[in-house]
Amino acid sequence: MALTLSHQSALDAVRMLRAEGVNLHEVEKASLVEPSAWLGTRLSARNFDAEVWRWQKPSARQPLHVLVPNEKARLRGACFSSHAAWGKLPADSILWLDEHTRAVCPELLFLQMAQSFSLPALVMLGMELCGHFSRWAYEPLMGAITDGLPTATSVDALKDYLAGFTRVRGLAKARAALECISDHAFSAPEAVLATMYALPPSEHGYGLGPVLLNEQVSVGDSGSWERAASRYPDLMFGFAPVGINYDGSMHFNLSGIMAAADAYARAEAGERDGAREELRQKLEATRAKTIDDNVRNRQLAAQGRIVFPATKEDLLDGEHLDKLTKDILGCARIAFGVDTSEFEQTIDDTSLSRDRWDLFQSLMPRGRFGQSSYGRM
Repeated sequence: MALTLSHQSALDAVRMLRAEGVNLHEVEKASLVEPSAWLGTRLSARNFDAEVWRWQKPSARQPLHVLVPNEKARLRGACFSSHAAWGKLPADSILWLDEHTRAVCPELLFLQMAQSFSLPALVMLGMELCGHFSRWAYEPLMGAITDGLPTATSVDALKDYLAGFTRVRGLAKARAALECISDHAFSAPEAVLATMYALPPSEHGYGLGPVLLNEQVSVGDSGSWERAASRYPDLMFGFAPVGINYDGSMHFNLSGIMAAADAYARAEAGERDGAREELRQKLEATRAKTIDDNVRNRQLAAQGRIVFPATKEDLLDGEHLDKLTKDILGCARIAFGVDTSEFEQTIDDTSLSRDRWDLFQSLMPRGRFGQSSYGRM
């Protein structure tokens, strides 16, 4: 018995597994088989109890997407949405999840989602699959995000996989999205910025081309404890050696310092020494982080790379993000002689600014800037 999850159901399963720390590169491969029941002779919603099924339980409101080898193998009923395979699939297209479940591989999943996702949403999905973070399966925009994960695939692996297809619905969109996707996004905000900068103005992006994310830059011998030998700027542009490091609201752990100061103020006499030491350690850690950031920026500048710090406040509205981007373009023009006039005209075009900000809001996770109108993501 086996069911092969596909489309949105496979995406939910992939996100669940990645959030649990599963490295999809190490998951066993399987073959595509016809679906069959493990209780009785016909699959129905009552088969999917928690003792045997850990994934989304099918319902008429949210049917289970299943890949089948041919038209005759389609499942009947409102609880299932069957998708017949496009002939013979490339090798290693199916992952073995458990004794009851298989799923399409990340590369096939990316191609499948091109059928329903907008181009911006598909680029963000590619950033996620090629990055080190995963959205929450059942609330991808409002839910928690898991960071520090192995990648699910890579841009090169996606390109190689798509090369095995010719006439498939969504193929052109998938290939167009790949032109904007970068490997190794460490966080969702990095991925959103990379998506906005890579998308063309026709898709409400800045049209600054694909970017490099977290590229290793050798900065020489560390010399002392505060000088790293390599740096990894969050985002570097291709038109000039300029980029961005994103410092989120927790970058300096200011909330931790406030909590420690509050604990010290409320501590009883016998507890004040310990509370004072906790506060001192947090202040020292923040000071060390500030010093390291400054050293990092100097080291990168010494290598001819100018990296702008960006904060959460730079992402609070379209005007702030536009100003940050214009500062970067001004640096590229003045310091490196790049003709940025076309890029700056895009930013100055007020007819594009509203759509650009609406797109940004739809992509940024955790509900900070509104709901998505570009699909479930």
